[in-house]
Amino acid sequence: MPENVDIKLIIGLKPEQIIAYLKRKGYKISWDWEDTWKEAHTKAFTVAKGMKLDILSDIRNELQKAIDDGLTYQQFKENLQPILKAKGWWGKVKAKDVPSDFPLPENVDPEKEIQLGSPWRLKTIYRTNIDVAYASGHYKAMMDNIADRPYWMYNAVLDSNTRPSHRALHGKVFRADDPIWDKIYPPNDWGCRCTVIPLDEDDLKEMNLKVTKGNDELVDKLKPGKGWDYNPGKAALEFDNNFGNFSQYKNQPDYTYYKRPSIKELPEDNFLDIPELLPSIKKVGLKSFEKQIKQLFNINEDGFSLINTKDDDKALFTLNRLKHFYEKQDGREQFAPLVLNTLQNPFEVYQTIYKSDKDFLEFRKTYFGLFKDNKKRPFFVVLKMEKDSTVFWNALPYKFSDIDKLRKGILIYKK
Repeated sequence: MPENVDIKLIIGLKPEQIIAYLKRKGYKISWDWEDTWKEAHTKAFTVAKGMKLDILSDIRNELQKAIDDGLTYQQFKENLQPILKAKGWWGKVKAKDVPSDFPLPENVDPEKEIQLGSPWRLKTIYRTNIDVAYASGHYKAMMDNIADRPYWMYNAVLDSNTRPSHRALHGKVFRADDPIWDKIYPPNDWGCRCTVIPLDEDDLKEMNLKVTKGNDELVDKLKPGKGWDYNPGKAALEFDNNFGNFSQYKNQPDYTYYKRPSIKELPEDNFLDIPELLPSIKKVGLKSFEKQIKQLFNINEDGFSLINTKDDDKALFTLNRLKHFYEKQDGREQFAPLVLNTLQNPFEVYQTIYKSDKDFLEFRKTYFGLFKDNKKRPFFVVLKMEKDSTVFWNALPYKFSDIDKLRKGILIYKK
């Protein structure tokens, strides 16, 4: 991809399959880029030496903005560089000084000089992610049209920067279902600008092109870069959204790091009066209750609502997700008003790291609400906001220790 090209001209104004490519990824922490290998990149966003999840999140958010809004590399760099500098992820540092939420790999010399952020690295991050996202979206569009255009032509940019091996494949035509595309579908190396053009029978006749059958010799001639001999488009299309089972990552600061007291030590005035509760389903019936909960959460005709939160975010509620509040019909459904109060008037909000048994990472916001009833009994609400902004909750009366164990991560709001 040319350096100064407008992304909007290449990928369209809002190509949903390309935008979705980055949004659905999880995170992985890696010291070397080879730690997350080939197809694994389609479901894990990672940056070598990006050992702190909030830094990875900052880089990913700016990449997403670049795709959504069609930002150039220069705009991407100007937005991201001051953020990374402020967080210490810039320039050369010793390995032991790399900002990290995780221990330094055992095989790394802590005194070794390490390159973190730089204009060159930002350009590599920008172009690699944009190129692969584009390739994935383009592959999906061509697969959707494979019946009409069953032939694909390898297309290289023929200028002084083109690799000879990529130039040698320029104009070669293979059937779309030829296995060779599993090895040569671009990009095929760092900075590769090659693309694929779909063709039909008339195109072949008009351009006097012949269809070649793929073989190992052609793959050897191309010599894909290390880690690039796979089809990123196919890998994205066959995306496995099973990131494993997540649990709270243990090695992160808790409330004591921020010099916050234990919940059991808090004065009574930190606890809000419980708002008026909903009647139970057993009392009013399911139909009447569902009508009240839809009104409470302002569910629109499309079956969802967005609730503004105290930390200037938005929580997504859908009718289907709300059902988990009351599907057991065990009386817990009466406490649904506490959910809104906790989002809009929380005691604390943490950005908490969760790690899966497949080694994926993600941030989840945790909102803590403290309430008391007219008998001064404490009630605690813990809301977990998933990465898609949906919310899960538990009401836990009188368990101080359970609440304190959950107060971990980056404290982003406090009373």
